[in-house]
Amino acid sequence: MEISMEQEAHSTKNSAAIAESCRDQVEKSAASLAQSLGAVAVFVFGDLSLENMPPQIPVINISLHLKTVIEKLSFMKQDDPSHIREMAKNLTREAEGNTSMLQTAAAIEYALGSINLGVVIGIVHFHESYSIVVHNMAESGTIRLLRECEKRVSPETLRSVLHLSLGIATKGREGKKVGTAFIIGDEEEVMNRSHQMILNPYRSQDTEETNINRRDNWESVMGFSQLDGVFIVSATGKILAAGRYLDVDTRDLSLEKGLGTRHLSSASITRDTIAIAVIVSESGGTVRMYMDGKEVLFIDPMQSVLEIDGEKMT
Repeated sequence: MEISMEQEAHSTKNSAAIAESCRDQVEKSAASLAQSLGAVAVFVFGDLSLENMPPQIPVINISLHLKTVIEKLSFMKQDDPSHIREMAKNLTREAEGNTSMLQTAAAIEYALGSINLGVVIGIVHFHESYSIVVHNMAESGTIRLLRECEKRVSPETLRSVLHLSLGIATKGREGKKVGTAFIIGDEEEVMNRSHQMILNPYRSQDTEETNINRRDNWESVMGFSQLDGVFIVSATGKILAAGRYLDVDTRDLSLEKGLGTRHLSSASITRDTIAIAVIVSESGGTVRMYMDGKEVLFIDPMQSVLEIDGEKMT
């Protein structure tokens, strides 16, 4: 059966109109849902404008570097009787992936202090496939762990360290990749279980000049992040030391394959004390947080939240 160029153009025009109508309906539905549920934020995964979103609800854009299963499905043989079952499995996996992405993004933004605890809406757009996901952050296991961390160290200190760590992970120092670690809280015990590798640059300095919660001190922290060893930070934000070596027993602690000594020793000190550890990986540029010897949060800055309403996070 032959299809004329006129028919083909008409079909293309109809497809474009359907796609535009679908996008508009999804955006309106998400806006209405966010309004009715009192959402604390809407996360957008993909190319959507969300012009109808209520102004009081922040819109957080996520950069994605993932392929949709819809693209893979297009290569399936239509005469294969198993393709429907395979499609159902793939769509289920995609839905689970969308939920996981939203939960992770919401936990990261909560940890950074960008959003409060509450309901978040996720809108995922892949190759004209749309999903709307609703997530109650109070039910998240990661959020519960983060709130436990906030009982041990001040939320302001935790967020300052995370912001600094993301800056180090994404920018490095003078164009060079940098790896470092921050051990926060239970400072007396941590100091007793560590020793100085070099002259401590923070020794006998004024408290205000060594408080990590002051942004004007971040540049010096970035500079000292090139030193071997770790930073020791009090629960309220005072930087006690840099270039510190942790005296810990790393045996019987199992971490993800490929993580080095810095991760192992930092995770171990959180197992042996009530401190929190935040580690920046020099090789991968990732940020991990540990409590009680276990990973609480993982951030890949290249695939995490980079801007809110167009404003750069870093």
